[in-house]
Formats: sequence, structure tokens, C-alpha cells
Amino acid sequence: MNGRPPRLSPPQLVAGLVLPWLAYLIIRSVIGSPVGALAITDALPAAWLLVVGIVRRRIEPIAVLSAATVFIALTAYAITGGDPVAIKLRRGAVTGAIGVAALSSIALGRPLLLLVAQNAAKLNPDRPELAARLAEPRRRRMLRNLTAIIGSTFAIDGVSQIILALTVPTGMFVADSTGARIAVLGTGAVVTFQYLRNQKNRLDRAPHPTAESEQDR
Repeated sequence: MNGRPPRLSPPQLVAGLVLPWLAYLIIRSVIGSPVGALAITDALPAAWLLVVGIVRRRIEPIAVLSAATVFIALTAYAITGGDPVAIKLRRGAVTGAIGVAALSSIALGRPLLLLVAQNAAKLNPDRPELAARLAEPRRRRMLRNLTAIIGSTFAIDGVSQIILALTVPTGMFVADSTGARIAVLGTGAVVTFQYLRNQKNRLDRAPHPTAESEQDR
């Protein structure tokens, strides 16, 4: 743990965005209902995350959030008499909520990624260097900026998905929302990668303490 969040490779990111769309097309061709296919496509990943968490005896917050939003969306769909907007809004609700939480954490002076890193350091008391790194102003600033970048990306994705949910017909929604999501999250991934690379270059150029100065400490 070095204070940086885990990064997905470009193939993993594209696969994670495109595979649900392909699954939607297959399911829709089988059942003949775009709304039903959308509901199943959204419910399956949430159910899978919960099953994996139960098997590993460690359910991640994202799995709980995903499952909760699916349940709320399906409940709203039933209550509204089958309005597909209730299901379509679910996509923007997940990333939008994460984005708002991240940006709010910065406004409150407690950046989300810094809190995650500090919690990880507490869970590894045998590695005191983790807490020492997080005490460095440079690393704290980096985690704050990363929280801002990721939070902004997710917030923009949430807003764009909600706009599409309210304006695009259900039959076109998955394709359009997938395209928008690739554009937004892809841009966010590029900005994040570029920022991390710049930070690494700065760290490499920074003067390192000499052996003599280390002994004098």
C-alpha cells in the first residue's frame, strides 16, 4: 500500500463497460423486452458482487450500494406501474452518489481516498511505514487531488446518465449510455494516469537523503 488507489488497465476498463452492453443485447434478443433485459443486466453484476462477498466473508461497500440501487430501482419500477425510467435512472444514481460523496469529502476536509488509505494503514500495524508516508504533506495532497479527479469524473458520469435516462428511449438507452460512459470514464482514467505519472516524475526528481544525513537522524 503506497497511498495510491488501484488502477484498471485500459482493456479491463473497456471490458467492464462493453460486456454489460453485449449481455444486454443477448438477453434482449432472448426475452424480447428492452426493459426486462436492462433490469436483468443491471441485477446480475450486483448479485454477483454480493455472492462473491459472502463467499469471501467480506462484502465491499460498493457491492452493498450496487445491490441497494438495483432493489430501489426495481421497487420503483413496480410501484410506477412499469415505468422504465425508474430502472434507467439507476445507472446514474450509483456513480453520481460516489462522485458526490467524494467531492463532499473534500469540502469537509476529509478526502475519501485519504480516509481509505489511513484505514488500510491502521489495519496493517506491522507496517508503520504506511502511516509515515501518509503523514507526508505531498502524499496527502496527492490523495486529495485524486479524490477530486475521481469524484468529478463520477459526478459527471452520473449527471450524463441521468440526462440520458430522462431523454433517450429504452431501446437506445443502453447503447447511448455505454458510449457516454466510455467517453467520460475514459477521459477520467487518462487524466488520472497522467496525474499519477507527473507525480511519479516529480518524486523521482526530488532529492533523496544521503546516507550521512540518514545516520544523523
